[in-house]
Parts: sequence; C-alpha cells; structure tokens
Amino acid sequence: MKDCSYRPPRSLREEPVLPPAEMEVQALWFEQLYQPLLTTDDGRTVEIIQPGFWNHGGGPDFTRAVVRFRKNGKPDDDLTIGNVEVHLHPADWNAHGHHHDAAYNETILHVVWEPRGGKAFFPATASFRRVPQVVLGSQLVAPWPDLQPLCASLLRGPLPGAEPGRCSAELARLPSEQIVEILRAAGLFRLRQKARRWFWRQRLTSPEQALHEALAEALGFHANQVPMRLVAQRLPWAVLRRLEPEARLAHLFGLAGFLPNESVTRLRSEPRGWLGKLWEIWWKERGALDYALLPRSQWRLAGLRPLNRPERRLAALAQMVPRVPELLAALQARDAERFGATLLAIRDPFWEKHATLTGAPLRVPCRLVGEERVHDILVNVFWPMVSLEEPEAAQIALRKITAASNSASRVASQRLLISSLRPKQIREALVQQGILQIFRDYCQTDCSRCRDCTFPELVKTWSR
Repeated sequence: MKDCSYRPPRSLREEPVLPPAEMEVQALWFEQLYQPLLTTDDGRTVEIIQPGFWNHGGGPDFTRAVVRFRKNGKPDDDLTIGNVEVHLHPADWNAHGHHHDAAYNETILHVVWEPRGGKAFFPATASFRRVPQVVLGSQLVAPWPDLQPLCASLLRGPLPGAEPGRCSAELARLPSEQIVEILRAAGLFRLRQKARRWFWRQRLTSPEQALHEALAEALGFHANQVPMRLVAQRLPWAVLRRLEPEARLAHLFGLAGFLPNESVTRLRSEPRGWLGKLWEIWWKERGALDYALLPRSQWRLAGLRPLNRPERRLAALAQMVPRVPELLAALQARDAERFGATLLAIRDPFWEKHATLTGAPLRVPCRLVGEERVHDILVNVFWPMVSLEEPEAAQIALRKITAASNSASRVASQRLLISSLRPKQIREALVQQGILQIFRDYCQTDCSRCRDCTFPELVKTWSR
C-alpha cells in the first residue's frame, strides 16, 4: 500500500547535527563561542583575552593569542602570548607530527573538541615542553547544534584572519584620499627602515654580500626567511663565488641540513645520482663547517606548497651567486626591468623538474624563480635598496606597482577594514607596505584586544 503520510521538506525536518569538523572547531575558537574561563587538563583555568590571528597556511592555527592562566582562582601576574593549535582529538597532536616540529614550539594552548579513549594524552613540543590542553566541546556558551549554523555561515565565505579592530570605525570616517595618504606615509616609513638595514649591511660587509643576504631572505618567503639569511651569512658570497657550481650546491645544501645521511638506495635514479655527486664533495668539507651547520628544526616545512620548498630556494640561491655583479649593476642603474629579467633567466636542470628529492618528478618543468617571486623581490629588495640613493624614485615606483596578495596583508586589511578604498588603491604596493607596517606596529604588539591600543586615538587626531 502506498504511504500517503505527509513528510516535511528536508529543509524543515530536524536532522541530527553531526559533530564538528576541525575547521568548525577553529570557527568556534575564532568567534569565542566558549565560556569566559576555560578549564585546562592540568587543573588550571584560563581566560582568553585574544584568540589570536587565524592562520590559514602552514604552522599553528592561531598566532599571537593572549591568555591569562589562573591557579586556585588567582590569576597570574603576567599575560602569556603565543600560538594555539586546534584538533578534534588530543592524539592528533602527535599524529600530525607537531611533537617534533619546531614551528609549534611557541604553542601555549592545544584546543580539542573532545577526548577520545580512556588513556590521557599530554601534548609536548619539540623542546619537550608540555602544552596545556582545553576540551572545547564541553565548555561552549550553547549546545553545538545551536552554534553550528553560525559556524557554517562563517565558513561559506572567504575565511577571515582577524576581526576588525577598534580603529576600523575611526578610519571609516575619513575620506578615502586621506586614508591613502596615511597608509603611504606608513609605507614610506617601512621603506626607510628596510633601506637603513641594507645600508648598514653594506657598510659592515660589502654591496655584494648585502645583496646576497637580501636575495636569500626574499627567497625564504615568510616561513623560512631567517634560516635562508643565516645560510647566506654563514656561506658568504665571496666564498661561494670561488666554488664550482656543484661545490656551491653541496656547500649550501650540506650546511642547511638537506643532504640526507641515511641510505639513498630507495630514491629514484636521478635524485640518487644528484645526491651522490654532492656527497662526494660535502663529506670532505663538512668537518671544517661543522660549527655552522643549521639544525633541521630551523626550517619550517609544514603547509608549504611543493614549489616553495627550501630545497628549491637554496638551488635558486646557488644559481644567483655568479649573477650578483650583474644584479648589482642593474640596481645601481635603477633598471628594474633588467634586474627582474636576470632573476627570471636563472636555470637549474634538476630542480626545474623536481620539488623534493623524494617525490615524483614534476609533470611540467617549472622555473626556479617565477614572475610572482620576482615581483616580490622588486618590492622588498630592489626598490628599498634604490631608495638609499634615490628615495623619491623608489616612492614613485611603488605607487605604480600592484602588490601581490599574501596572508599577512589579508589579515592586516581585515583588521583595519578599510572599506572606503577602491580595489586599485588597496593593491598599490606602497599602500600595502603601509598596511603591513601599521599591523606590525600596533595590532601584533597589542595584547588588550584593542582596548589599550593607541592607534584609534591617533586616527581621531587626523580626522580633526
């Protein structure tokens, strides 16, 4: 017999709500949909003053969080500032390899949805520091089914990195042209800081060495700028330029810790042959450079796209060494086009076909330094160095250049929420540099969640 009973549309039925996915737990943390004081697994309570900036790339899920721990009801005198990592279950910390990844050494809280299994799990960093753990599922402001629609709506759009700051309302009262001038002034300040830094590196070393270090740092992206610059300092340009190409690669990869000590018989024949040549050189030189070797923990590999791996960036740096005089001549001639073309012409037959030593070859060969990276080097290296002699020329150029978007600038823009600017104004390189400078000077140093920040008051004086 046919069932003629009424069935409400799917959208009107009460469907069981599934437990949250990891991104939904991150959304709960970002929106602060939890109790004012959270209980940790070590018997303390913790007040979340600032949940941190939501990081959608590699590394901890939230950076620059600010918390205050309490024991026996008494708050600590000092705030604790660091990163927060979010998982569904406690054991995911080790399952994802965070226990031996130095990128997670500054984690101050491990937030999980629920405990799993009867055995307690205590997350620890690579430096063997225990990380306090919070079970969020039992400490929300309302049951998960009530909060799930809010998280779903947040995750449907572009994911925010930060909430709008108190300054965003004050900036919204200013005309767009005045905002642009404020941001350009901050951008010029950032440009002068970079120029001053490279001025002193040139004075202390040489123009060639300063450029060598600047290029290495730019190749490191945000994740590996420091170790790339350390490599350039420990293997100076004057030393590398005297080496043959294979010896140059051997020294860079060996000192950086990317020549594996274990058996390479499992590798494909081409990487095995490449490594064999470099090891033949490196084992003779390693003893003399043992004091300068970088530990593998210095490098951040989590979340990197294969083409952005530091191995490929070291190969690019090796190929740049003989081009430094040519690049320096273009710099002195203020010829950005020739400087960029020289970088684009850099080749390495092996690394154009490989992203790593252990992975499969790339389906399509890819140049070591692409147009986007060259564009970034022009903004962050070429024009700041030009500004040492011709600051006005650098300023004019950066007003004409369109800046490439990155996670840092997106988070900074969300914090300032400058909605009155046109897309063309927001993408101007000098404006982008100004946004990043304000974010660094105010947002990243503020632990009060805007309450004690002086930038909104500064904006008020401009409006008057």
